Amino acid sequence: MGKCCICKKEIDSNTATILFMSGAGIPRCICEECDKNVETMTAGRDPDAIITSCRELAGALERGETGEERVIMLVGEMLGAAKERADKIRAGEYDFSLDEAADEGEEFELTDDMLETEEDRALDEKEARVNKILDTVTSWTMGIALVAAVVFFIIKFVL
Repeated sequence: MGKCCICKKEIDSNTATILFMSGAGIPRCICEECDKNVETMTAGRDPDAIITSCRELAGALERGETGEERVIMLVGEMLGAAKERADKIRAGEYDFSLDEAADEGEEFELTDDMLETEEDRALDEKEARVNKILDTVTSWTMGIALVAAVVFFIIKFVL
């Protein structure tokens, strides 16, 4: 269980939507309600619904008192873009084909040349065996060096 990075509600972080990854590689997740508002803001076609979602998300951010600068900056940028989008839709100037082009670009297919082959697996196994041998040799060498250092200090300072 984690908390929504916008409103701080408890969420199941295993199924939650990831808003972004932190610098340390930790996913910053959002709850279903915030996800719905983000979706409406970025892909909605009704300007009134977009503005309502912006207000709800801004209110949730304020109530959640996140204090995380990156969350505040990202949501602020999203709110600005959504307001601009709503204004263009209201004026009849927005090109909805841009949304479709963006959706097409998000799809990712794993091709046959990206799949792991038998040669890759064999190479991985060989590297694992070599790494295990090197780890063993390094561990024994460091252990012997540590014992030698302890014996040296005992002989030098105690005797």
